[in-house]
Amino acid sequence: MSELAISLAFFDTAHGLSGTARAGATLLFEGRQVRTPPEPPDLERDGDGFTAKLAGRVDLAFKPVSEAARLPGSENWVCEVSGTAEGRRLDCLGTATVTSEPPAWAQLDSIRAVSAVIDRETAVFLGARRPRNVPGHGDELTKAVVISSGQALDVEDARLSTVYDGEGRQRTAGLELWMPGEDYPRRASGTATAGVSIELGGVRVDAALFEWRMDGRTGPGAYELAVREDDEGAAAA
Repeated sequence: MSELAISLAFFDTAHGLSGTARAGATLLFEGRQVRTPPEPPDLERDGDGFTAKLAGRVDLAFKPVSEAARLPGSENWVCEVSGTAEGRRLDCLGTATVTSEPPAWAQLDSIRAVSAVIDRETAVFLGARRPRNVPGHGDELTKAVVISSGQALDVEDARLSTVYDGEGRQRTAGLELWMPGEDYPRRASGTATAGVSIELGGVRVDAALFEWRMDGRTGPGAYELAVREDDEGAAAA
């Protein structure tokens, strides 16, 4: 079995401070300003929870408060987050993702990972993978899970639409989520509030913070698009 990979995100909307941490990369967003510390974070699983540490920058504990949202190759949780980041004390919501099956990039053009955290009991997690040389965005393999009252509910048919800027970075997005037995889809729309592009091992990652609206309520989240450096045209189809 492959070694588990941990990715953690926190969204302190009250103070305009958010961030993501994974092996080899930490992104800290304050308003539209983005900092990318050169040191790698220390990420650990601590019982049922997780910790993220980066000397002088981040010391956070993540406590899952939802059932696990299971997507192909990963598990995802809504978390309560507490600790310090950039010298500030915070108590907010975030997400934790554990990936057990790393992407097989020899067979893929791009991967999308979307999270929308409306409140501690309501969220959406979506993952989409585009196989090599398929003609368009509609041919991606897409899976989503809705967190409702803390429970993980599989989506029968998930659709993600994206509008990009002139450099191919995601700017707005819409989710259409068809649940088993429901006559109409649940919908969410989101707008990027900050973003940055980084390179990780031959893959360009466009990482954006999003503000999402669902059922008349708003909440934070993230939308990450990872594209093979030799296939950047795969993003904007």
